[in-house]
Amino acid sequence: MVSTAIRSIYLNCLSLAAAVAGGLVFSALDTPIPWLLGPLAFVAGINLAGFRIGCPNGTRQVGQIVIGAAIGLRFTPDVATVVLSQVHWMIVAAVVAVMLGGVGALIQIRIARLDPATAFFGNVPGGMAEMLTLGDRFKAEPVATALSQTIRVGIIVVTVPAGLTYLGTTGGDLFSLRSIAVDWSLLPVLIGGCAGSAYLLNRLGVTNAWMLGACGFAGLLTVNQIELSGLPDIFLILGQLLIGAALGERFDREPMRRAPRVMVGAVLSTIMLLVASIVLAAAIGAVSGIPLTTMVAATCPGGLAEMSITAEILGLGVPLVTAYHITRIVVITLVTLPLFRMIQRKPTA
Repeated sequence: MVSTAIRSIYLNCLSLAAAVAGGLVFSALDTPIPWLLGPLAFVAGINLAGFRIGCPNGTRQVGQIVIGAAIGLRFTPDVATVVLSQVHWMIVAAVVAVMLGGVGALIQIRIARLDPATAFFGNVPGGMAEMLTLGDRFKAEPVATALSQTIRVGIIVVTVPAGLTYLGTTGGDLFSLRSIAVDWSLLPVLIGGCAGSAYLLNRLGVTNAWMLGACGFAGLLTVNQIELSGLPDIFLILGQLLIGAALGERFDREPMRRAPRVMVGAVLSTIMLLVASIVLAAAIGAVSGIPLTTMVAATCPGGLAEMSITAEILGLGVPLVTAYHITRIVVITLVTLPLFRMIQRKPTA
């Protein structure tokens, strides 16, 4: 028992050390969002090499609380007005994303010969935990479901920030941002309120509770012009590092080695999702006047935390991007099961 605990602590420390090393290396290489992609690459690389390491319990949750707080501090009254004016487009983008997930499921059924439940819940762009839970109700195969979700998020997180950066589209935030000074005496109150709100939503079973709770608490303060404290820059780095490490932990050599058809299908369906999302971003941007770069980050079917970090670091209107992804989560929660029943009626051969 003691030796098992010591080994677990050792592997946890190793994963965090690898995450820090990855962040430092990617920072030195001047890559996009280095403190997210570096930890992801290094932790995933070690796992794919066959040496399995894992992150401490709560790693992703702590990272989401920090990033959620940073995003919430962006929701000034002026920003809230802009976000509310986009609600109808958010709903359109969310519905399209869910429908494209259904199309991706058909691709997986055809290529990987997956059953409808596994194909569907592996391809709908929702949270991995939520899709695994729903899939379990319909006897979806968990490894293939998790692998499909991991590949989708991994491809989006790696390609979208790199594409936006190397096209020279960083900076020039959609909103005029005014930083809130760090008040070390009130910072614990801010973090404590964010963490408490996140914990409460999690207890209530809300999807993406850790990030949404923190974002909601900080945003409610900011929109009412209550400024407790800003976040030190190191907190944003820490949040990215923890989320990147937790995402890298999902990659496992054995499932990937045993499921080449699933990987091929996941890659093809992700490419389809990505191309369609960019086209949708261009259309909404042209009509609404929102910059294309912001709309790409808003409509791409990556994870809520990962795409919000991308918008935060690249200066792409993070509150609007976050609102789009939150809307997608809500719509997915409402329509996933009816859409799955439609997929079930399609032929599997």
